[in-house]
Amino acid sequence: MTIPIVFAVDDNVVMPCGVTITSLLLNAKLDTFYDIFILYNRFQLSETNKSDLQSAFLGNEKCRIVFVEMGDAYFDAAVLGRLTTAAYYRLAIPKVFPQFEKIIYSDVDIVFQQDLAELYHNSLPNKELIAAVLDLSIDDKYYFKSDLPFSVGKSVKDYFNSGFLVMNLKRMREENVVEEFNKHARIKYGQCDQDVLNVVCNGHVQILPSMYNFQLNHFANYMWRRENPEIQFNDLFKRATLHYVGKHKPWNSLECVAYDTWWHYYKMSPFYDDKVYFKRQYDQIEACRNDYHVAPPKKIIIHLLGRLKRFVLRNEKNGKK
Repeated sequence: MTIPIVFAVDDNVVMPCGVTITSLLLNAKLDTFYDIFILYNRFQLSETNKSDLQSAFLGNEKCRIVFVEMGDAYFDAAVLGRLTTAAYYRLAIPKVFPQFEKIIYSDVDIVFQQDLAELYHNSLPNKELIAAVLDLSIDDKYYFKSDLPFSVGKSVKDYFNSGFLVMNLKRMREENVVEEFNKHARIKYGQCDQDVLNVVCNGHVQILPSMYNFQLNHFANYMWRRENPEIQFNDLFKRATLHYVGKHKPWNSLECVAYDTWWHYYKMSPFYDDKVYFKRQYDQIEACRNDYHVAPPKKIIIHLLGRLKRFVLRNEKNGKK
């Protein structure tokens, strides 16, 4: 089965994109083939990086890679917002790919640990515009209070994350949805393209299980919802699609949950570099050593209280003598 999937890339995320594609292909079933399309701007993706990414998977029997140049699309929206231009390219997908009725879009800070054929085949059963996973960061009952959904007329029960989507391109073209996307892209929304998708597709969304886009810096939500888990926690990091949302990424920060899973796929990717990998291990060891030598204030306070208690008890004992 051939699955079309789209990524958007610039010079900043070439290596992470390579790791994401590696994880996708390593978890593909025998009869799954991925048609991979990479949206880019020739001024934001160098010919060297483009060539490196293309040659990295050249000859791989599980995929083909096609680059699609986007010109100056969404340049104004990116200036208005706070994201890169590439982040907005998903809004143009229905027009860019007229040959497909539906397609998968994915960010490149994602690691796949499952085949996507079944999801692709069974998604959008009621011809919804889009299939997506709820944004786990916005439910104040489980994590922290946020005005994200309410600022665009939605609630914590239907505001979705835009990092992994199944898009109904046929219906989007029939209803001129891209024009609506473009109109809203000129509005300064707090979450930029994600808000645009939530507003325009409101009421026409299939909510997917969180295992298809498990947003790692909000993993506590899943733990607090243990009454009705979709997947046992000990299987979660082995089977779920892991999405490293937020500013902390496994390739540039030690403050990242499940970073070891990402580095596992990095080691198997064409972009693996001994120096990069072992520097990461060294940085981790140094961080642990610093934590050991620089005691946190809480530990210092406990230590001082312990000494004070012993001092008081010793004085009381001497006084009784």
